[in-house]
Amino acid sequence: MFLFGYITRNNYICTLDHHYITMRLKTLACWLMTAMTVAAQDIPTTESYSVNFDRNTSRTRTDRMLTSLTMGGNTVEVNNSQLMYHDLTNQQLVVQPGQTVTPFFGYSGAWMQGYVYIDLNRNGSFDVQQPGAQGELEEGNELMSFAGMTLEGGLYNSAGEQLENLSGVQPPQFTIPEDLEPGYYMMRWKVDWDNCDPAGRIDEKNSIINNGGAIADVLLHVTQAPVEGAYQLVFADEFDQPDGSAPDAMKWSASTRRRSVWNRWISDSPDVAFIEGGHLVCRAIPNTDTDADNVPMLTGAIETRNHFSFTYGKVEVRLRTESYAGNFPAAWMMPQPPCESWPNAGEIDIFEAIDAQNKSYHTIHSHWTYDLGNKENPKSSFTKNVTVNQWHVYGLEWTDEHLVFTVDGAAVGTYERSSNENILEQGQWPFTHPFYLILNQSVGDGSWAKAADTSHTYETRFDYVRVYQQPTADDINPIENGKTKIGSDVIFDLSGRRIAVASKRPVLPKGVYIIGNRKQVIK
Repeated sequence: MFLFGYITRNNYICTLDHHYITMRLKTLACWLMTAMTVAAQDIPTTESYSVNFDRNTSRTRTDRMLTSLTMGGNTVEVNNSQLMYHDLTNQQLVVQPGQTVTPFFGYSGAWMQGYVYIDLNRNGSFDVQQPGAQGELEEGNELMSFAGMTLEGGLYNSAGEQLENLSGVQPPQFTIPEDLEPGYYMMRWKVDWDNCDPAGRIDEKNSIINNGGAIADVLLHVTQAPVEGAYQLVFADEFDQPDGSAPDAMKWSASTRRRSVWNRWISDSPDVAFIEGGHLVCRAIPNTDTDADNVPMLTGAIETRNHFSFTYGKVEVRLRTESYAGNFPAAWMMPQPPCESWPNAGEIDIFEAIDAQNKSYHTIHSHWTYDLGNKENPKSSFTKNVTVNQWHVYGLEWTDEHLVFTVDGAAVGTYERSSNENILEQGQWPFTHPFYLILNQSVGDGSWAKAADTSHTYETRFDYVRVYQQPTADDINPIENGKTKIGSDVIFDLSGRRIAVASKRPVLPKGVYIIGNRKQVIK
């Protein structure tokens, strides 16, 4: 897939340099070694895991479709979305015992629920008990997480949260049992209506087939230690604080008003950036008091500058916006100071949308692309036709060789680092230093997005932001005697919460922490 894409962009296979060929050969060798290792182990197969319909059944609805499964920074693509059942056991999701993970269904549709199962005892079936009155899952229940169900106490999900309705597909996070032995386990992902049967609901009133659900089986690889090259969560915000509260001040600050289009009307008003219904809501609202602030609108923007920044990794932002003239929201990244001025230090736009267009934009800016005009050498901006008022996951994979933009786990464009030193000296690849995150709802001025309707309220909702990185051998180091090494960096937990300052040498409980953009383990 990567080779074909590279040839398509460059037209000639002879443009592949030595580094690229070496990288691909290493990848192939790792894949072969993994395949031989897997073949030698006791790996479950799908035959004994029942399904309440013919596995070759085609889906009957066009508005509901399963396209991918994402968990722990890994995404498994659905091979043939036209089917009801998907055997994806040629692919793996990798986790560790005790790891907290958040499953995400790439699914076009609502008013269904996602269910996740793991055959923990590896007996060839999913042993499921009905959840408790408020969604409780007892130990040993192989139903690990569910988005919602009608229970004795009302409508609840597996996190014990009471629901107003059963409109949501995405199940809450759950924790891999700490005592789960390393190895391979069958994992089932199901989209169904109000039913925990892992084989699917098929009664006359509601059938998984008629409702447009799906079942997918995938291998879960439980490994005792981090897998080299596997992504690990280093920062996240699920925006699950109480309604009306401000974004977490340990992670975010309001962006500063300046003279660019996107930030010219930024405000720190609580009315333009707040938590509601498990989402960050950013708005652009009419300004009703121009005497106090002489601008026609107030817009919301928050950023992790001076809170969290990183170099290389994978970012996922789940959001939805509206189709309306003048709309101009974004999820993007800027270099953490100290750095060169814009555009020399670079800019990475993970997602932008404008006006009433059902299209997402994904762009990088630099001295090479902006000042020198090299926007096609290589191509630096990409688009994807999407329904922007529906939920989508907009992503970025950033390495020292490329930037890959994704929508719902599928690549939509790649920006490659040049191997030409002369081109590099002209600022083609400034993406070698830490960047921070920005989420904002802006409005246009007629230069790209149309001029704002200053009487309209614009809104973008962000469901979550997650950042993953690939640990190296130096990133996982014990801290002796339960104390951190001397330093001046802030200590965060894996959810991005500020814990302490390393220079004060705090005593921390056992666990994994982020100190100076590196993982540290306290044993």
